[in-house]
Amino acid sequence: MPRDIIQVEIKRIPLEIENPGVGVVELFDLAANVEKYMQQLQKDGEIDTLKQALLAALYFATQAYLSSQNEGGKRQEDEARLNELIAKLEAATDNTHK
Repeated sequence: MPRDIIQVEIKRIPLEIENPGVGVVELFDLAANVEKYMQQLQKDGEIDTLKQALLAALYFATQAYLSSQNEGGKRQEDEARLNELIAKLEAATDNTHK
């Protein structure tokens, strides 16, 4: 099976990325967001490119983590509502069969 390798550029550094779970447009968009964040860090006085990259990686990892945590919480809320609805429907069904 051929590998899908996509080349993006961040801070004038070409990177070859293999990520079959994400499309080309999304990878370019993500790379642009990383570069934009790193440029903001540079404006804020952070000159070291490696440190910028690590801070950007940590920032985006935090965003992904928080997003997945929020989705999990929403899923739990939805499951609780469904369980409550099921219980009400079962109670209503039991009452109609008596």
